Amino acid sequence: MKRVSILAAILCCTLSTFAQSFVISGHITDEKTGENLIGATLFDPVTMTGTTSNAYGFYSLKLSKGEHDLQCSLLGFTVKNIHVNLEKDLVKDIALSESSVELGEVVVTAASKDKAHQQNEFNAEVFTIASIRQLPAIFGENDVIKAMQRQSGVKSIGDGSSGMLVRGGTNDQNLILIDEAPIYNASHLFGLISIFNPDAINNVTFYKSNMPAQYGSRVSSVLDCMMKEGNLNRHDFSFSVSPFAATLSANGPIVKQQAAYFLSVRHSLLDLVMKPSSLMQVVPGFYDVNMKVNAKLGANDRLFASYYMGNDAINSLYGLYNTWGNKLGTLRWNHNFGSRWFMNTSLIVSDYQNDLSYKEKKRQYHWHTGLSDINLKVALSYYLAPDCELQCGAGSIYHRFIPGESDTVAQSIARVNAFEHSAYLLNDWKPYRWLGLNYGLRVSAFQPMKGDNKTFFYLEPRASVSIKPTEATSFKLAYARNAQYMQVLQNNAVSYSSLETWFPAIDGMKPVVTDVFSTGWFQQIGKQFSTSVELYYKAGQNQIDYIDHARLINNPNVVSQVRSGISKAYGVEFNFSKDVGKFTGSASYAFSRVKYQIAGINNGAEYPAISDMPHDVRVMGHYQFNPRWDVSLAWQYSSGRPITIPLGFYEFGEIVVPIYSDRNASRTPAYHRMDFSCGYTSRVYRKGFSWSTHFGVYNLYDRKNPIGYQFEYDYSDKKVRINQYSLFGILPNVSVKLNW
Repeated sequence: MKRVSILAAILCCTLSTFAQSFVISGHITDEKTGENLIGATLFDPVTMTGTTSNAYGFYSLKLSKGEHDLQCSLLGFTVKNIHVNLEKDLVKDIALSESSVELGEVVVTAASKDKAHQQNEFNAEVFTIASIRQLPAIFGENDVIKAMQRQSGVKSIGDGSSGMLVRGGTNDQNLILIDEAPIYNASHLFGLISIFNPDAINNVTFYKSNMPAQYGSRVSSVLDCMMKEGNLNRHDFSFSVSPFAATLSANGPIVKQQAAYFLSVRHSLLDLVMKPSSLMQVVPGFYDVNMKVNAKLGANDRLFASYYMGNDAINSLYGLYNTWGNKLGTLRWNHNFGSRWFMNTSLIVSDYQNDLSYKEKKRQYHWHTGLSDINLKVALSYYLAPDCELQCGAGSIYHRFIPGESDTVAQSIARVNAFEHSAYLLNDWKPYRWLGLNYGLRVSAFQPMKGDNKTFFYLEPRASVSIKPTEATSFKLAYARNAQYMQVLQNNAVSYSSLETWFPAIDGMKPVVTDVFSTGWFQQIGKQFSTSVELYYKAGQNQIDYIDHARLINNPNVVSQVRSGISKAYGVEFNFSKDVGKFTGSASYAFSRVKYQIAGINNGAEYPAISDMPHDVRVMGHYQFNPRWDVSLAWQYSSGRPITIPLGFYEFGEIVVPIYSDRNASRTPAYHRMDFSCGYTSRVYRKGFSWSTHFGVYNLYDRKNPIGYQFEYDYSDKKVRINQYSLFGILPNVSVKLNW
């Protein structure tokens, strides 16, 4: 009762403080396209109060009665000054115009404030496609996943990988979303590029850890991508071609200012002109389609329907055929209950399928795995006061797991259907100018529908504190518990595997649970520079790994090949960046360690995980000579990844048996690579036509980074031979894009 009384007193004080107040609310949009802008800041410089637009462009700000001169800003857009006279609650939509490349003082100041505000949301980084395009393109594509891999604390297995190892996590521990729908395999072309078409993505929010309570089902990170909504004012078309793919996009109004569409189709080029032959024995190919429609159904309602379909196919001269792909659909309804209440209701369908077949004259083999979801969820936001937002939500997901089916029924793994339920409550509150609080609780449960498997239930508290002694300085402290009810089983650690399978939590393989502690310091230096230091510690339970010589395919008792235990990951990340101006760039260094201790593996002794690459350095720079020309350069270095190698062999008759070292006791050579790109954008000609081109060089100094090894026994001298394989050396590329 005492705690309830204290809470009631705080609430009453808050309400009385703003008794003579009114609310200004609405949407912040792009003036050119009419699309919603996420993370835009509306700020009152007199009272030093403000708010930001949410993931759907909506904002709500409570101010005292009377006149106010407000500033609305977002990095990349010109600051807009707004005068309002609040005599009652006011609904006002705000449109921002893109800023010139020649940045003025007012834009620089706003950008610095935006950067500082962003840092208050612990471990959240917001990217627009414009900011991603400032990084060197990989094979002519501005890839979202590759851009995230350049962030401090994020590692990849190696060249040609679309996987992310975030702060000691595995690739399947990342929640990847497109318009709220989960992606279960984010790779195209063996992982050389990802499924994210850069022409279709509007913005990306990336949480490296300590996700807010509205996110769940994964324990490592969240990559939340929103597709473009379509231009409400005019029709736009574009065509681009890169070494790997051609893309055609169109968007425009269905009813001007009221409804719009977006459509983008991308297809690989190699498979259109080549078939498997002695010259090229394996031919990969892919396509993907992004579609979205949105409509304003009045002043308080907006409806969105989005769809993604993508598929990869690998055709071999020797009868091997592999295809995999995702299909996603989201129907979303946004509704404003007055000026303070905002609701988002979503119906989401996600389907991932993977098929592998092998045909010869006398035999045929087929393997199939997949995962399908139907998800219904609702989320409510209530803007109680300036810098005080209450959020709650609930949802249920129906999962259909196909862990693995073959032509031989005896070798198939039984299907599992399950429900995953969740509910959350959180408060994002800034009681003082110098103090920010984000705290909440997520409740989740996983319920298999058949068998004797029990229902798993977890409480997942989340909390973070931000202290700003000055406008340029902030300190942060955060804690989060996360539970994950499904994991990928595969025989290797790379992002692409033709035989990877998603497996649900059951009695023999419990959910992974992590407790993450983070702290950090952020400092704005002048108007253009910033620096930060972040430390983290992650303790995990039920972390899985595989026994020696594990057989994960064609094994109906696949759980017997898995062991679970504890994990720990810790590290420190240093970042320095120049955020605005003609030259922008960053430099970072991260030190981290990741250890597993699992009974039945490595004799129960602690050993380094595959993501244990202690030292990591990233340097990136972008220079905008003028509105037409720009150049980018990026360099990265990381310690070699742990591997298990044979120390020797012994002969048992005619059989050669390897003698392995301790688990992950050796390391590959260090990884490092430099990429370069130069871009040109033409002026806008009559009827809106323009074009651009990019020339890039992947692996500028031709570093032979390993992606795999083959171990051989030399019978002549009875020694172990290690053969290293690399994917790419230096690789120039050119891409062209037309807009009209």
